[in-house]
Amino acid sequence: MAALLVFVAATLAAPYIHLPIVLEFFLSVLAVVPLAGFVGAATEALTERLGSRAGGLFNATFGNAPDILVGIIGVQKGLIVLVKATLIGALISNSALIMGLCYVVAGLKYGHPTFSRREAGHHSVLMMLTVAAVLFPSLGAFVTCGIHANCVASQSGPITEISVGIAVVLLLAYFAYLAFGVLGLESIGPHKPLATEMAVEEEPVVASDTWPVWVAVLVLGVATVLLVPVINVLTDSVSPVTSSLGLTEVFVGMVIVGNAGNAAEAYSAIRLALVRPGSKIPGHPHDSGLDMAIGIASASSIQIAAFVAPIVVIFGLFSHPFNLVFSPIEIGILSLMVLVFAQTAHDGEANWLEGAQLIALYAMAAIVFYALPTNAF
Repeated sequence: MAALLVFVAATLAAPYIHLPIVLEFFLSVLAVVPLAGFVGAATEALTERLGSRAGGLFNATFGNAPDILVGIIGVQKGLIVLVKATLIGALISNSALIMGLCYVVAGLKYGHPTFSRREAGHHSVLMMLTVAAVLFPSLGAFVTCGIHANCVASQSGPITEISVGIAVVLLLAYFAYLAFGVLGLESIGPHKPLATEMAVEEEPVVASDTWPVWVAVLVLGVATVLLVPVINVLTDSVSPVTSSLGLTEVFVGMVIVGNAGNAAEAYSAIRLALVRPGSKIPGHPHDSGLDMAIGIASASSIQIAAFVAPIVVIFGLFSHPFNLVFSPIEIGILSLMVLVFAQTAHDGEANWLEGAQLIALYAMAAIVFYALPTNAF
């Protein structure tokens, strides 16, 4: 991962040495990958050093830093189509591509690896929230304005009110998710934790090569700061690149930028999927590797739908208008991906064929994004 930092240096130097704009774009996309990876590595180190609760809070705040910055910087520059496509692309990548790759590598190595049906069901319900986040305001817009009416893009009116209201609800739901899933607030009455719970929280297992807390915090801060100029170069080069290469902003956002921001989650999930079933994972003694992989994919989706998107909506009130209205094609594809994700996870067992089918679904969606013009969305 450290070797990929050369792309960060090249991206930061590109505007000053006048590289071709297409090269600037792809350098900036590649530069996002190691920076996102270092953000993920830093939050993992903090989890091992401080325990799952404190580490979970860092991950909940910084885990999707690339998506947040693409959203804020993109909206500031009026790249609304790119931002929406990146959000949807990240959600689809989590539910289909990343999980498909996890099933393939685990299935090929272990045949029929198992995971907790209960946890998979919990994650499937959370994934449904991602669909509701884009479905409800979109339905309101289609009923009120029609699919391509001007009022969908208006900064005032019912569509903005719906989007802002739902953004607030999503943020509240996200805080509830943090309180329950990260802080462990399952009840407000007296609760005596089990011995296993106390061991996980009070005695985090720390590997000998884990970064100290100050190093992890420093890496997290530097990587997040470096993402700002990198994404600034990326967003500046999108329009020229789409014109010169004949690509649409939808395809660039959904497939290229969306997957670049998800690279860290993909690496972590695949690495965990390769853990032998029955092995004890430090800090998670009751979870299998696939349990953790599914948790990474669903948690990233929840962060994007319930934290990143609402933040971008609220930021849009002070910049270019941004709402949560998406096209029927985007909603349909996302809904199908989440449905198939839930269906493959319900039996608590994986195999490489299910993974290949998830990847095939993602490939078909990418073809649609590539072939259709922007005005189809």
